Amino acid sequence: MAAKRRPFPSVGQKKKRTLQTENKKQLILKVATEVFAEKGFNEATISQIAQEAKIAEGSIYDYFKNKEDLLFSIPEERMENFLSGIHESLEGVKGALNKIRKIIWYHLNFYEKNKDYVVILLQNIQKNPRFNSTRAYRLIREFSKLVVQIIEEGKKEGLIRTDIDSPLLRDAILGAIEHITIRGSILGRLPTLTGAAETLYDFFASGIQPQSSAVTLPLREFLRMKESMGKRIYGKPAKT
Repeated sequence: MAAKRRPFPSVGQKKKRTLQTENKKQLILKVATEVFAEKGFNEATISQIAQEAKIAEGSIYDYFKNKEDLLFSIPEERMENFLSGIHESLEGVKGALNKIRKIIWYHLNFYEKNKDYVVILLQNIQKNPRFNSTRAYRLIREFSKLVVQIIEEGKKEGLIRTDIDSPLLRDAILGAIEHITIRGSILGRLPTLTGAAETLYDFFASGIQPQSSAVTLPLREFLRMKESMGKRIYGKPAKT
């Protein structure tokens, strides 16, 4: 008697399995972010992450090669969400200065809502030289180029002075956002990050608009700072 054939899974069953797989991966990323932020990358273990996620330790390796692969997968997932959100937020916004204002607020708001991610990004991921070869780093570079494109757009519109180096101005803006984030999220010296968004925008806008007779002293110091910062997560100023 011929053996009965096992029925093929239905489309609904396949979707359910895919959803379950994706949910498990997201759970691992979420818990790993919390554990890395609390214990630090070097001290945290796969076993601790599995225990916190209430899953088998071996199942983590179904999704990630090792602990470092798991670490680098966190910014990849966050940057995909970040880029999707920033492009959506910029839709319908007219004028480069308004776009810069929106980017500053959105960036600070994103960091404010993802404090654990900020901790591991600034304390673990940025310091790892192998991060520069990851897809997550390329996504960060994509955002970096977007900011330069908006600055160039502002120059063409006559809203931003043409004598200011665009990549350098980008690095100054993103560097200021990072500094505010360190003061606020890591050191706890600011009640909110978004509360500083408008002040930060005004700070830059006052020195980059055509009616400004010269770059303001604080902004000039920010631009000079870039020369001594070396290679940052956003890349060298010579490259856009």
